[in-house]
Amino acid sequence: MARYAIIIGGISIPFGKGIAMQWQGLKVPVIIFSLLLGLVVIFGIQWVYQKYSFQNPINTVLASNEAVDSFQVKTEGGIIKVTLAIKSDAELMKSYQTVQKDLAQKMGRRQYYLELTDSRDDQLQQLWYKCQFPVYQAIAQGSYQNMADELNREAGLAGSEAKIYIDQQNLYIRLKKDGRTLDQVIARDPGQLNNNYQKSLAGGGAASVQGN
Repeated sequence: MARYAIIIGGISIPFGKGIAMQWQGLKVPVIIFSLLLGLVVIFGIQWVYQKYSFQNPINTVLASNEAVDSFQVKTEGGIIKVTLAIKSDAELMKSYQTVQKDLAQKMGRRQYYLELTDSRDDQLQQLWYKCQFPVYQAIAQGSYQNMADELNREAGLAGSEAKIYIDQQNLYIRLKKDGRTLDQVIARDPGQLNNNYQKSLAGGGAASVQGN
């Protein structure tokens, strides 16, 4: 006995002579409309939950942060992605730490990803290429003072300014030229670093540095 099925929104509706009696007295268009309406309601509830449980609180806390120049919040693969730019006159490390703290409080255990954007141009990008070797060498060897000296030397040759900050988790680098900025936050390798001490990195103010 032949049987068929109509698939709507992933829901299979059986149809055929063997079950014709089940459809007697029922209006098929009404059933289909009801199923579609149910799907719309489900997705609508999900959108409202997403917006008011996570995105709106995040928007509020970022909009009230004076160090944040611009930001965007969206969901990718079930993970909240926050993209933001920090103002050129704000300290990169403190601003980033504050944003991370605020996001962690709002997100709880929900996964999120923070990405920095900036106003870099080709000149700043080329300068950053030259700075990458001493940066990653410092992360591997703990030679942060040498790295700071090298970055400030390269920045000076390019007519730019370098600001370097370090905390227990990350290395923060800001390159500036002609009103444009390039911001990099790079995770440190704590397995190769010890002996805490305080130093003032040229161009970067006071920072907590770990080295050999």
